[in-house]
Order: sequence, then structure tokens, then C-alpha cells
Amino acid sequence: MIQEAKKNLAKIIFEKKYISGIYDKRLFNNFLEDANNFLFLLPGNDKDFKYAFDIVKYFQIHKKEVTLFLPEYAINLIIDSRKYKFLGYGVKDINKLGLPSKSLINTLKELSFDVVVDLNRSENLFFIAVAHLVKAKYRIGFLRENINAHYNVQLVNKKINAEITYRNLLNSLKMFY
Repeated sequence: MIQEAKKNLAKIIFEKKYISGIYDKRLFNNFLEDANNFLFLLPGNDKDFKYAFDIVKYFQIHKKEVTLFLPEYAINLIIDSRKYKFLGYGVKDINKLGLPSKSLINTLKELSFDVVVDLNRSENLFFIAVAHLVKAKYRIGFLRENINAHYNVQLVNKKINAEITYRNLLNSLKMFY
């Protein structure tokens, strides 16, 4: 019961504090091809992480500047880590409501990317807030049931399985490339 109340309070704070109005009208013709720097919010789930990383590799292969947002302990797990930039977070960066801490908020507000891609399939207000705190022209993520639209490119997650979901996401993104 307390967890549910905490979650509802976090949603209310999230909607008021992190979602800033309606997105500007933008053209999506070749927007991924024209973009240079990307921030990928990698999922905390190990199985999802593995399949989501294929999307990251695709953009790195196409000579895009890739920054990875992931737990600090996971940075050492990345093979060929010299190909990527990292933005790590720890337990201290998540407040009691599951939202970013003040210090993380200040760090994120200073960052700017052409595209932010939230690779989390499940609803996680922490990652959604992170996606909104950085300056970005485009934000890509999965459509969530319980929260208003918060990405200017939303993809449906059929929750079939992780491998198929991320393969479909990559194929969808290739349409804009």
C-alpha cells in the first residue's frame, strides 16, 4: 500500500516537474542520419541489456557519438569501452521516490544531445525523467500505458520477448536513417 502511494506521488511530481509542455513540430525525415550525438539509457534488466546493446552498436558502427547512461558497476562490463562515452549513476543518484537526485538533475541539465533513446521496456520514472532532463531535439522510447505521452517518437512494445522487441525497435529506427 505504501509502495503504491509512493509510486503515485512520484508520477504526480514527475508530470509536473519533468514534462515540459508539448513538443515543437519537427520534421522526422532522416533525423537519425542528421544527428551526431546520442544518449542511450540502457535497461537495468540483464536480458534486455544484452539485446538493447545491439541498437547501440548499430549507431556506433555508423560513426555516431554514443554516450551510455548505465549503472556505474556496469561500465566495466562493456566490451570495447573506448568506443563509447559513459554517464554512470549509483544508488545515491536515485531519491526515495525513485526519481533523480538533485545532484544528478544538475549534472543532466548541463548535457545536450541530438537524440535520447530510452531502451527501457517497462515503466521506470527514473529513466523517463533522465530522458527529459537533458537537452535534446528528439526523444525516443517505448509507449507507456500509465503516463501521458512523453517522447516525441514513441514505439509500441508488444512485450513478446526482449530479442524481438529490440530487433523491431532497430528496424523502426532504420526507417528514419
